[in-house]
Amino acid sequence: MKKLVRPVQKVNTAVVGLDVHQRRTVYTLLDRAGDEVEQGSIASTKEALLGLLDEIGEPVHVSFEAGGSTMWVYDVLVACLGKGCVHVAQPKKIRAIANSTQKNDMNDSWWLAYLTYEGRIPECYVPTGKRRELRIAVRERFVIVKQITRAKVRLRAHLRQLGVVLPTQKLDSIRSWNFLIDLCAEHKDTQGKAVAHHLAHLEFLISACEDWEQQIGELADRFPEVQILEREMPGIGTKLAAVMVAEFGPIERFTAPNAMGRFAGITPSDRSSAGTQRYGSISREGSAHLRWALTQAAMGCLRCRSGPGLAAGNWIRAKERRMGCKGKARVAGGRKLAESIWRLFHWGERFDAAKPFGGIPAGTN
Repeated sequence: MKKLVRPVQKVNTAVVGLDVHQRRTVYTLLDRAGDEVEQGSIASTKEALLGLLDEIGEPVHVSFEAGGSTMWVYDVLVACLGKGCVHVAQPKKIRAIANSTQKNDMNDSWWLAYLTYEGRIPECYVPTGKRRELRIAVRERFVIVKQITRAKVRLRAHLRQLGVVLPTQKLDSIRSWNFLIDLCAEHKDTQGKAVAHHLAHLEFLISACEDWEQQIGELADRFPEVQILEREMPGIGTKLAAVMVAEFGPIERFTAPNAMGRFAGITPSDRSSAGTQRYGSISREGSAHLRWALTQAAMGCLRCRSGPGLAAGNWIRAKERRMGCKGKARVAGGRKLAESIWRLFHWGERFDAAKPFGGIPAGTN
């Protein structure tokens, strides 16, 4: 059953709903009584937004949906109004907008203003300061790693067409790299040119990935939570800990262990009714990067050969046999790890495999 974190109450001031797009922003202003005062549009620029606030000329609460322009709009509004007066809505949670039969920019801005006035806006977390920088860094590295994987696949495809076998399994080893350089010098045709192109592209991506990893390491040193996760939790290294700290945000804001799993979108969807339980696939809400990190942590437990990580890995293997699906079992393991992270930061409880995974309790032989 859901529990309210704080009582819902109406905002005792004027409110503005913003439907922000790349070039134009549509706004709706409601007064203290909740009546519509003004609707219009402005350019999606910092100057136009500040001009609108100056024109209103009174304290207001402002809300807008999370999207591609979230960061700069949020920063401008917080600098002008203060953090408590700025509300960033979760687009998927606003059914009045998503399911409306009259969906347009004016109606969207009105609903944002009205839900804010009623105190019912479903807000999302917006990182600031060093945590935002860490989130940008880990997401950029995530994208580049995917590009490296695609570049390697294309390069291996061209090598198969040439009938070439690498001297080692690792494509980016020194022996393989020197072999590919000699191959490009030998083949001057179109196929060789394609290999040379992908090799140069791969070299650039690997260099960029190393730069971002260095940046992540420097930023992670400023967050004690990263060192705590790396030291206390099995299957989690520096990079995964940095992703979790950046994506979860302050863990103190979660009120229950299962709230972290729901935030990551790795809890089963629930469509139960009339006493019949109907559970579906995971909800996939929240950050895809966070789901990836928790799943990778579960896979890290599978590689552990002793200690709590081994107990967690054995639980995941047993789950695989029961479910007949490795992916689902690893997601379930990631959900258990998320709950253990909550206990670690809220209760100071060290990871004990006996609680989430049914392993041997800590301190016993």
